[in-house]
Amino acid sequence: MPSDLSAHWRCKLLAFKVLRNDLTSLGLRAARHNRIQYRIGRWTTPYDSVSENGESGGLYVTPTRGDANALKRYFERKYRLTARIFSCEIGRILKQTSCRIKTDKVKLIQEIT
Repeated sequence: MPSDLSAHWRCKLLAFKVLRNDLTSLGLRAARHNRIQYRIGRWTTPYDSVSENGESGGLYVTPTRGDANALKRYFERKYRLTARIFSCEIGRILKQTSCRIKTDKVKLIQEIT
């Protein structure tokens, strides 16, 4: 076993990402006109600079599957468009509330059906 356990046992932060059918961000809030394209298995970073405390920059995910399901239902009812849920790894947590996490990067793992 390696002497440096932190290098051997890397902790992965997992969350859930809700996307449009074409794997672009939902476009809620300020990102309405600047939706981001995601790819399964690849890290995605925001187009804008990341603000740690404010709303600008960063990518938002949900901490639980229940939160992701609620966001999916809201989006589909309000906009009458299809949404998909993915499990994902995330980078640094920049800001967190009970129902969403702001991070500096997201990697889609697999679709949750």
